[in-house]
Amino acid sequence: MEYAPLLNGDDLIWTHVSTRWTLMAAAALWLSISDMASADRLDFNVAPNVAGFKASIAPLFETYCLDCHDDSMKKGKLSLEKIDPNLLTGDDFETWRLIEEQIAFGDMPPKKPRKADQPTAAERQQMLDWIRTELRKGQLPGATAQEKMSLPQFGNYVDHDALFSRRLDRVYPAPPRIWRLRPDIYNTTMPRLGERVSGLANGLSVFDGAEFKDYAANYFLDEAATAPLLGNAKKIAAAMVSPQSKDRPFKQLVAGDSPPSEKVVKSAIEYAFRKVLGRAATEEELSRFHAFHRKSVSIGGHVAAARALLAAVLMQPEALYRQELGDGKVDTHGRMRLSSREIAYALSYALHNQPVDAFLKAAEAGELSTSQQVAIAVAKQLNDDSLLQDKNPRMLQFFREYFNYPFATEVFKDKPEGGDHDAGRLVNDLETVIRDVLRHDKNVLATLLTTRKYYVGAVYKSVKREGIKLQPAHHKRGMYHTAFNLPLDWKWTLDGQPVEFRADERAGVLTHPAWLAAWSGNFENHPVQRGKWIRTHLLGGSVPDVPIGVDARVPEKEHTTFRDRLKAATGAAECWRCHRKMDPLGVVFERYDHYGRYQRKDAGQPVDAGGFVSYTGVKELDGVKVNSPIELMETLAKSKHVEQVFVRHAFRYFMGRNETVGDANTLQDAHAAYVKSGDSFNALVTSLLSSDSFLLRQDYTKRTTDD
Repeated sequence: MEYAPLLNGDDLIWTHVSTRWTLMAAAALWLSISDMASADRLDFNVAPNVAGFKASIAPLFETYCLDCHDDSMKKGKLSLEKIDPNLLTGDDFETWRLIEEQIAFGDMPPKKPRKADQPTAAERQQMLDWIRTELRKGQLPGATAQEKMSLPQFGNYVDHDALFSRRLDRVYPAPPRIWRLRPDIYNTTMPRLGERVSGLANGLSVFDGAEFKDYAANYFLDEAATAPLLGNAKKIAAAMVSPQSKDRPFKQLVAGDSPPSEKVVKSAIEYAFRKVLGRAATEEELSRFHAFHRKSVSIGGHVAAARALLAAVLMQPEALYRQELGDGKVDTHGRMRLSSREIAYALSYALHNQPVDAFLKAAEAGELSTSQQVAIAVAKQLNDDSLLQDKNPRMLQFFREYFNYPFATEVFKDKPEGGDHDAGRLVNDLETVIRDVLRHDKNVLATLLTTRKYYVGAVYKSVKREGIKLQPAHHKRGMYHTAFNLPLDWKWTLDGQPVEFRADERAGVLTHPAWLAAWSGNFENHPVQRGKWIRTHLLGGSVPDVPIGVDARVPEKEHTTFRDRLKAATGAAECWRCHRKMDPLGVVFERYDHYGRYQRKDAGQPVDAGGFVSYTGVKELDGVKVNSPIELMETLAKSKHVEQVFVRHAFRYFMGRNETVGDANTLQDAHAAYVKSGDSFNALVTSLLSSDSFLLRQDYTKRTTDD
């Protein structure tokens, strides 16, 4: 073990923990493996089928595609003449996804002007079968050929039918992993270690954007992030040994004018490990940290050494990373269960931002040893009426990140004429609606998409099973209620909450002014982004990013509706290929202005709020036409497919990763639990947190005879 404490005043700078960090980094690299799926089992033969491409796909491309898409013609800036048939590690992965979509929906080859030169149904299926088989090789547990597949914005790339159309022989869980703590956990747990020390730096950032924030694949600790964390550790360590500290074993390290005894030092090390890491120190750790303290005393004195010792514990990887490595006991399929301690912390951080005593005690009592025991513990935590949602803040946080309505506070808007716009209050009101839906915990998704009952100007205080408690005394007078098109003389009353709106006026979260403002521009609506959200979060589709160099602005044109201006900007064939997935879904919300107020006219003309659903591959959805956002929400709220997509998003949030084909059984079971319980979100979460996908890990570098 290398360490080099240097004297700088009375502070010690050390690299005592460097070897541990190196080992953790090596572990992260070790976790990268790959495999693939066949009918009902996962097959480990993942070699790209280049021979199959040459034999069965290239001739079809030659016959039907290369007239327009060779190197010389390159129509649509696409050449298939030298396309890479290696979808695992090649450079044309995204192109192949688009080709699959074009062939599946019959857009390519084009029917005009040569309708006769179309592939037969068998030839079209032949191309689709090969492409889909190759694409799925990168959709399985441990697959890292396309690294972006592990990022939240690419979760929908995994084939939906492969997840819900058939059962596998078992769950094929993800590999072991380490997972950097999210800032909320760090900011909740670290200050209390130093008796609520203040002024700590933020060394754990999260990505901006509309995707889920706490993803294991998103973050790592580099030198820039480690520096402020080290500064925090030194502040906390100083507080631990200060006269005001309540931790007697720490204060004994600095008591008197001479170094403490070996017994005092080891007692402090044991106490620090239990307080900071939640476990006892091993004999090797006791010996190593004691040697570090002794060396530090010889350089900087016993006071500085005490601070260095405690800071070293605070900088252990376990204090900054979640470890999900398994208990080492491998079953006949090569899977191993997380240790009881790992499960307790995983459950705690799934529902809260700090360790939950009930889960830690259950682990110590051996009551997290089976999936059934875990389900009982989770259900008990979720159904405890003492604090309800406040006891499990991550439940509400899911909906904040899923709908992304808090972003309304980041969209600057001028005060509207004849009204008011208070984004913060709009967000709070929508959050109260969501709290109420979660309180009832029945028909959760459908209610969130269709409810006509909104809280308006209501200051949330608490929630229990029997109802929402508000603070009417703090209600502010003014024009705020005009955001909901309520009359100017409307008066707030406690009995009048929530307000029920007309059936043709509002329907759920997506017609609430907070969501509409969050998904708008500073001065106009943003139907493209709204349509993209529906495409990705409700329909489970994907839309490529705007190509570099494309001017995505909608032109100004007097006396022309925004819908017509958008059509002029995106109607060209090269634009419409992507916008056809978004615009017909987003323009229905032109029924509201960019403040979220209901409007009947835009640019002096009657609002056209019609739209349609297409390109989903779902028979009961494709081709559905709607005349309003209310009709769209009611259509989507009845869809089994939309429910399943919602389950997929819940999986990503609580697992901290994208689903793979190996998680098919977990997703099907979670959806079944949701439906069987009357669409209870608690039941959905309980199913996910007690699933094999949550509780098991597998090292795919090791093969078993069963596999």
